[in-house]
Amino acid sequence: MIAIIVAAAALPVFANLSLADAQQMGTARSVDVVTARATVQQREADLAIARGTAVPHLFGEYSLSPQAGPLDTGTVEQHYFAVGAGVTVNDFITSSSSVRVAAGELLAAQRNADAAQLSARENVARLYYAALQAVAMERFRAESLAGAQRDRAAAELRARSGDAPELDVVRADVTVAQAHADLARAESERAKAIEALASATGVEPDRLKMLNAPVGTPAAPPAADKAIARALASRPELAALMATIQARDANVTNARQLGLPTATVSGGYQTGVDTGIPVQGPQVAARLDVPLSSGTSARVASARAQLDAAYAALADQQRKIALEVSAALHDVQAEAAAADAADRARDEARRALQSVEIGYREGASSSLDVADARRTYAQASADALVAE
Repeated sequence: MIAIIVAAAALPVFANLSLADAQQMGTARSVDVVTARATVQQREADLAIARGTAVPHLFGEYSLSPQAGPLDTGTVEQHYFAVGAGVTVNDFITSSSSVRVAAGELLAAQRNADAAQLSARENVARLYYAALQAVAMERFRAESLAGAQRDRAAAELRARSGDAPELDVVRADVTVAQAHADLARAESERAKAIEALASATGVEPDRLKMLNAPVGTPAAPPAADKAIARALASRPELAALMATIQARDANVTNARQLGLPTATVSGGYQTGVDTGIPVQGPQVAARLDVPLSSGTSARVASARAQLDAAYAALADQQRKIALEVSAALHDVQAEAAAADAADRARDEARRALQSVEIGYREGASSSLDVADARRTYAQASADALVAE
């Protein structure tokens, strides 16, 4: 991405589609971005669920059962109806860690969505400049064909006047045929690059025909230490892993709390008939469930292993980003030097071709010299376009 940003100011742009607009459109159409945003919505719902667990619950209860009457002379009916509210104490104990887990997962999902957007923008930028390069290559191939046709006309003129053999015309025809083939391939590559950009952004390919001149000058690459520090502080992948670590740490606490006995307390008002006597009044109940095998140690070990894995992933990602930024800066410097060298070679090849063409028209150069100079210029120009 650094190389793209540095080179962006030196390249032409599409008249009807700026890079910023292309990136905005491409991001909106990216499947990875849409999926990441959907995951954020899911994590938001999970957080709302976690926050709503530690609340009292209401209950209503009705009971009807037969009961022996006095002196076994008959049976009466026991029935009662109760309403009230209850709380599960463990819900309040585990609520904090559950909310921390859900909040960490949400933050990780948000940062992953940011990373998906960054990746989508980078992909669109690559498609954008690949299309510009393909357009430039097509124009160069068209110019090369026109130059080859001029050489062919000069060879035919000299052959007619008897100053050159017919073989010069044959050589010129071969060069023209090769130029036609190069142009056909360039047109195909341009069409594919334009279609790829149009598909990614949702614009019509016809909008990608006109170019504007480049604006501004290439930006100087940042210093390596500053670039690495900035990347480590701002890259969303690292923020996502930091949030994941927070969630995994809360998972360890939650795993410990899940092994506690489950306590439930409820209270309300009860009315009914007991042994034939009407009864009514407040009701209070408490229940404690003690598991014989809680599996707490296994859950804690599993949660801690996930936490250790998250720390390892963070360290690995930090190392990869530092290497990526350092490599990108080296690439920028190498590509800048290569582009300068390619530009100089192209200019030298152009001057040599012009000199040979003039010499051929005046009889000082042969058709072999012209063909060789044109091939050299074509290769140097192609190298310069690729280096950009």
